[in-house]
Amino acid sequence: MTITQSALNAVRAAVASVKDPEYPDLNIQQLGILEDVVVDSSSIRVDLVPTILGCPALDTIEQDVLAAARAVGHEVTVRFCHSPAWTPDRISDDAQQILANEYTIAITPRTGNTECPLCGHTSLEKRSDVGPTACRSVHWCPNCRNPIEVVRSRKAQNS
Repeated sequence: MTITQSALNAVRAAVASVKDPEYPDLNIQQLGILEDVVVDSSSIRVDLVPTILGCPALDTIEQDVLAAARAVGHEVTVRFCHSPAWTPDRISDDAQQILANEYTIAITPRTGNTECPLCGHTSLEKRSDVGPTACRSVHWCPNCRNPIEVVRSRKAQNS
């Protein structure tokens, strides 16, 4: 069976629209989880980069990706990749805005201080290394006096 570029494009579009189970306003492409859709021998493979190894949402995401591909008439295999490593840099700008505005979640920048999504203050105080999920920590904003969840980089998750 020959896989056409049209088939790859259809699968990519369908899979990219899969919603994240934790953030239903965001899809796996916006969160940087979707790495690639490729031809693997005579089948289509979807490569995903988990935000954290052992994430409990991975099974749900995998099943939703399989269902999205089937909905456009294709069977795929899903591969969870360990390289490249997921980092918050993979989150799209529009997704960062949604995380900040709808979920009060900040993103740790590559350089500089993490900014409070509510008031913009940049001297957040860390309260807990682990938040409601293993990929987030809990900080406190002394300016607006709100708890702020912060998406951590993989390096910070492992330390």
